[in-house]
Amino acid sequence: MNAIVLAGGKSSRYGSDKALLKLENQTMIELIVENLRKIFNKIYVISNADEYSFLEDVVFAEDIIPGKGPLGGLYTGLKISDEKYNFLTACDMPFLSAEFFKFLKKQKKGYDVLVPEYRAYLEPLSGIYTTDLIPYIKRALSNNQLKIKSFFPEVNLKVIKEEEIREIADPEILFFNINYKDDFHKIKNISK
Repeated sequence: MNAIVLAGGKSSRYGSDKALLKLENQTMIELIVENLRKIFNKIYVISNADEYSFLEDVVFAEDIIPGKGPLGGLYTGLKISDEKYNFLTACDMPFLSAEFFKFLKKQKKGYDVLVPEYRAYLEPLSGIYTTDLIPYIKRALSNNQLKIKSFFPEVNLKVIKEEEIREIADPEILFFNINYKDDFHKIKNISK
């Protein structure tokens, strides 16, 4: 199984590149890649910029179809991946853990999408996607349906309930991501 990291966003709500924020003497993207490296075969970083060239042992790719947000990044990652199953995450989720990745990898295969649920919402940037989804995603992109969940009703979706997630981690911390400056201050407190 490979991992896809989306790092091509504009960080418009935050105001600067969130992936390069420092946490525990490392950038957020370094922390994330380091955690992923423990579990996954290859790591693909999808970005339209070269400011992450300091990362080692990752495969960089630009969006095949630019300007389509996270769904476009997922499409690119699945198109270039050499594995059927691929974990997807964003560059601003530093608390996804190796234990969580192992838990996901142990789930019985046979799904197209495997996503956790927290507070009755799906967490699409913490899920596993198969390359079988490529035609569904391409159609969604062509129709300008850019939410990752837009194609879920058409495919074999497996949801991991919050109760199961709670057995391995606190989902509030696990799925915490940065959108605003206040969020980064919260992350610093959590990491302490």
